[in-house]
Amino acid sequence: MRSSMPTVRDVAARAGVSVATVSYVLNGRGETRARPETRDRVLAAAAELGYTPSFSARGLRRGRTEQVYVVPRWPGSPFAAALARDLSDVGERHGYSTAMFVKGDWLAHLSRRVADGAAIDLWHRRTQPDLSALVEMGLALLVFGNGIEPDGFDVVRSNEQEACEAAVRHLVAAGHTRIACLCRQPYEEEDGYLPIRFEAFANVVGSYDPSLVTHTHGSWERGYEVTLKLLSRPDRPTALFALSDSAGVAAYWAAQRLGLRVPDDVAIIGVGGVHDRANVPVTFVEPDRMDFAEESVRLFDRLADPGPGQVIFQNWSLVHRGTA
Repeated sequence: MRSSMPTVRDVAARAGVSVATVSYVLNGRGETRARPETRDRVLAAAAELGYTPSFSARGLRRGRTEQVYVVPRWPGSPFAAALARDLSDVGERHGYSTAMFVKGDWLAHLSRRVADGAAIDLWHRRTQPDLSALVEMGLALLVFGNGIEPDGFDVVRSNEQEACEAAVRHLVAAGHTRIACLCRQPYEEEDGYLPIRFEAFANVVGSYDPSLVTHTHGSWERGYEVTLKLLSRPDRPTALFALSDSAGVAAYWAAQRLGLRVPDDVAIIGVGGVHDRANVPVTFVEPDRMDFAEESVRLFDRLADPGPGQVIFQNWSLVHRGTA
């Protein structure tokens, strides 16, 4: 009785070609090994039979998992979503799947050789993990973090903190003395240190009113609620510095709800700049580009040619859109 799952031999028989030809075409190498009409015939046969290549089996033959991981600081953040999207797009062209590590000991997990590479967000960690064991295992790594040296892996650095400080100085120069800060989490949940975005705020304003520092817990709804409360106070702040995309947008709509003029009654600056700029014209501290296609390509280049590693710089700046 014939198996219900078509095999590469079934595709070869249907297309009238050899198994090797099918393998070259379905592995993405058919453009150099097969004529266009042969490639089309193989693809048509595979589609008719419903054949899907077994990447796991192919990976075992090659001694690879054919999977890469995204290890974000906040799995639900726009940063994590953009990185996963671009890494997945590039990975698909190489026959790779992309997974996101959500919770737990990511270093121990990767040490089990569950992937061939990983993009790791270390932006907001002061204590940097030892990645040498992963490098020695042959994992291709793309690490996001300042102060990290590219020792067998590539590093993405940025001037995010400096750009945030420039944004807060802009508010101070405009005459704002009561500046509220919308943080993602209470500080004690940030591994016992001040996140770099809040550190930028504190560095510029110096002493601040603790009651003007609120926490959104990464929720748009929570950001909207706390902003409504802040702006409804008799001694309300005249400026808001929101440390995330969602908080910046939530602050804008909360001000609109209260009938406040932005920036005349309250100035708003957010950090991130990923949200729809056409519908929500918030002034943001943001990267020049919020895509990681170039970095993703670099990660897969390392799979073919590891090399010593290099530094990739990501520039952030204050982009004015009329809210500050």
